[in-house]
Amino acid sequence: MLLAHPDDPDKCIKITYTRNPDVEKQELKYYRRHQRRGISWEMLAKTYGSVENSAGSGVMFSLARDFDGSISRTLDSYLADDRLTPPATVLTELFSNFRSYMLRERIVVRELKPDNIVLQRLTPNQQRLILIDGLGNNQCLPIANYMSTFAKRVILRKWNTFEADLLKKFPDNNTVQRVIAGG
Repeated sequence: MLLAHPDDPDKCIKITYTRNPDVEKQELKYYRRHQRRGISWEMLAKTYGSVENSAGSGVMFSLARDFDGSISRTLDSYLADDRLTPPATVLTELFSNFRSYMLRERIVVRELKPDNIVLQRLTPNQQRLILIDGLGNNQCLPIANYMSTFAKRVILRKWNTFEADLLKKFPDNNTVQRVIAGG
C-alpha cells in the first residue's frame, strides 16, 4: 500500500504487508548497493530509508508525478485499457529504453510486473517507465549481484518472462501483442 508523504508531495511511503518480514530489509539492501555504485535513478524510484508511521513500518520513496502534477499511473493501468495504451512505436521505445537502462545499471529484480512499473508522462509527448517495486535478487546463488555478465543474463531472462506474462495478461490488447511480437 502506498501513502502520500504528509510533508513532501514528491515522496510516498510504501507500507509492507508480507508474510516474510525480511523482504523490506532485503529490498533496502539492494537500494543501498545501487546507491554505493552511483547508478542513475532516472528509471528507478529512489529510496529514502525506513520510516515508522501510524499505518506501520514502511519505506520512503520518490513519488513519480506527471507533467500536470498528477501521480503517475502503473503500466498495468495503461495496458489494461486499449484507449490508454501508448501507440506501438511509443511503447516499443519505452520498453527498449527501460530494458537498456536495467542492463546498463545492472538492475536485477525479483520479478518484473506491469504493476511494479509506472509510466511517467514528462510532457504531453514524452514518457518514461520507472520501476517502483520488485527490486532484488531471488536466486539461490545471487552471483548476479557481483558479476556483470550474470546480472545481464538474469535481467534478460526476467525481461523475457515479463514479455511472455504481458502477452498472457493482455491477450486482447493488439498494441501489446504487436510490440512484443516485434512488429
